[in-house]
Amino acid sequence: MDAPTFDLETVPPGDRDRVEALIPDPRIAECYVHRSIDGLADFDLFDYAIEECENVILAGPTGSSKTSAFRAYAASRGLPFVIVECNAAMDPGTVLGRTTVDADGQIRWVDGDLTLVVRYGGVVLIDEINMAHPRVVAAFHQLLAVTRRMSVPEAGETIVAGRGGTGATQPSLFVAAYNPRYQGTVRLNEALANRYAIQLDWDYERVVEEQLITSARLLDMADNIRSLAEIRTPLSTNALMEFERHYSGLGLPLASRLLANRFAPEERAPVTRALEANAAAIAHEIAAADSEAAVEASVTNADKPFNLAAAGVMA
Repeated sequence: MDAPTFDLETVPPGDRDRVEALIPDPRIAECYVHRSIDGLADFDLFDYAIEECENVILAGPTGSSKTSAFRAYAASRGLPFVIVECNAAMDPGTVLGRTTVDADGQIRWVDGDLTLVVRYGGVVLIDEINMAHPRVVAAFHQLLAVTRRMSVPEAGETIVAGRGGTGATQPSLFVAAYNPRYQGTVRLNEALANRYAIQLDWDYERVVEEQLITSARLLDMADNIRSLAEIRTPLSTNALMEFERHYSGLGLPLASRLLANRFAPEERAPVTRALEANAAAIAHEIAAADSEAAVEASVTNADKPFNLAAAGVMA
């Protein structure tokens, strides 16, 4: 199937700059490590979802790249991307939009980022959807249906996804992510869950982590910690990446302390014991990788031609 493309020229000039600002930097996609879902690449699955007007929801622990997957996908396809952060501080007016009074006293509606992307096309992510504000959930029930519509009573209109601009309908993808183990969340109600035809578990994946983490022993240790019944705090991929970065920049003792401090006080003892037991092997693997990277960098720099003009020697 062909990858979807987004035509910014279909967006009216008055909204075009705002929409363009929502398209992620394409370099984000270049850094992303892909997953295979039963033989199908993750971005191909998202392409399919757009083509078939199906919705996607990912369930997984903190730091398992749920948000990163959708942001990188939007970056790779040049699609506007908006995240609706579902927490107590979320302002529905900021997300959906609000009425304002112009200098001449005229009342007009201004789209929030969610409404903007729904109107003109792109990727909408509802993050931690099981903590969503009821007003946003209500808006999404209609939007996630086959009709792809969202009522905005304050603006006196009903928006059809991707059809707010001029020309052809633009691609739209509605996705969600949540951590089923996160404290303070509730189960998705059946009516909302039923709107997501593509429901995937998005856990920490060894194949992905091996491309991001230098030390195999560190990954083995992480797998063991994650399996301990007494550890409830998630050990994310990001935390492991930070540990390696801290090791290289701050040394092993402080890197170990910072990693252990990510856990609840009553969980730190087993984590600290695991770090102490694996410290030598982890340090050896990271040091070896750092040395290899330094050699590669020096060879790469040596191969570059010396540019006299760039060095300021030539005018």
